[in-house]
Amino acid sequence: MQQTTPKKESTTCKLIIKNLEGGGKHIFIKCKLYGAKHLMLLDTGCSNTVFDRSADIFSEIKLNKIRGSEKNFSLNAPIDDVKIGRIKDFSIEKFTADINRAVFISLEQVNILYESLIGQKIIGIIGSDFLKKYKAVIDFGNSKLTLEK
Repeated sequence: MQQTTPKKESTTCKLIIKNLEGGGKHIFIKCKLYGAKHLMLLDTGCSNTVFDRSADIFSEIKLNKIRGSEKNFSLNAPIDDVKIGRIKDFSIEKFTADINRAVFISLEQVNILYESLIGQKIIGIIGSDFLKKYKAVIDFGNSKLTLEK
């Protein structure tokens, strides 16, 4: 009897690559959370995908402290008051995912920067945990992101 390999589901999504003052480039992607469209930063150097806990859309999510860790560290400074929760309705174009252990932090300072640079806030940052889990392939030349389940 011949075994069949489970069919892998992949989705290709459009990236938004913005040129910032000073010559830098930042990569963004449009997502949908609970029916509302938002912008997220894509950051391969960020270990964890994080969401802005102050965003109204997350007001109904039960957030819990991370056990055994009072402080979490970024490259520049400790990040206080990190919470976790579950996001049940997340999509990037046709790609959907439940995020069972979503990390929530304040993105206030980040959003002050992005409002001044691109005129828009972000809802979160897609980090390398998400990119690895969904076997992401980033095609800078064609401004595309492919994700696979």
